[in-house]
Amino acid sequence: MKQTAAFKTFFGNERKIYRATAPGRLDVMGGIADYSGSLVLEMPIRESTTAHVALRQNGQIRVHSTVAQKYGLRATVTVLLSDLAAASGDYDAARQILTAQPNTEWAAYVIGCFVVLAVEKGAAIPGADVWIDSDIPLGKGVSSSAALEVATMAAAVQALALRLSRTELPVLCQMVENRIVGAPCGLMDQLTCHLGETNRLLPILCQPAQIHPTIPIPGGIHFVGVDSGVRHAVTGSSYSAVRTAAFMGYSIIARMQGASAAALQHARESGDRSGLPYGGYLANISPSLFERKYRR
Repeated sequence: MKQTAAFKTFFGNERKIYRATAPGRLDVMGGIADYSGSLVLEMPIRESTTAHVALRQNGQIRVHSTVAQKYGLRATVTVLLSDLAAASGDYDAARQILTAQPNTEWAAYVIGCFVVLAVEKGAAIPGADVWIDSDIPLGKGVSSSAALEVATMAAAVQALALRLSRTELPVLCQMVENRIVGAPCGLMDQLTCHLGETNRLLPILCQPAQIHPTIPIPGGIHFVGVDSGVRHAVTGSSYSAVRTAAFMGYSIIARMQGASAAALQHARESGDRSGLPYGGYLANISPSLFERKYRR
């Protein structure tokens, strides 16, 4: 990246700057059914987001996006970590602060990474400056938010000298979106933005995140995303309603099969669905079985 005068002014001189890039993703198969435990096929796209992170010592997180104003959003957002109750793990308080001001919601995806690292990994965060560049279009269903989280988290992990497993980083990014932003997304987008490979399909069995070897795309085959003009957002009420209805449907079936309300509650809280009917996922019920036993 060519460093602009604004970039140099933002970071100042003689600071160690850590950089990470994550692509957007195109859903080839499976899509919204990820939370029902389906098999999905995903691939990274050419457009990407890059995060630059430099630590500071005053407990302040300052983030700047070079494209925010293009979408009518505030370009620079600054908060104190102490105000976010990061030390106590109060995600609700952090979400209220980061989503309270109009046109600053985008920064929750960035600042939330530091809150989650403090709570889940015990990271001592002295403060940070974060500069975001992106050419992934917003609201087009190509995971601009997941790419923002993954790029920021990866750069922050470098800056804080942390070590994460192959799938731990996307899991923490999903936690940012679920607990800080308040979007009920699955793990598919974050996994693809972190593990996707150019010109290869990434198969994921979303139970919850079984990664299969990538599949090369044969020569002469190209995937093209066409903008429908309909804005997409997992924070929207339609997405939440469909996701909730799917889990309600599974709960009805599970109770019919003898699962107790307590067992369903335990699975929801622990994430361990192994003791539930059909392994805890709607996708494990075949169409023929559904038609014969549950449709009515």
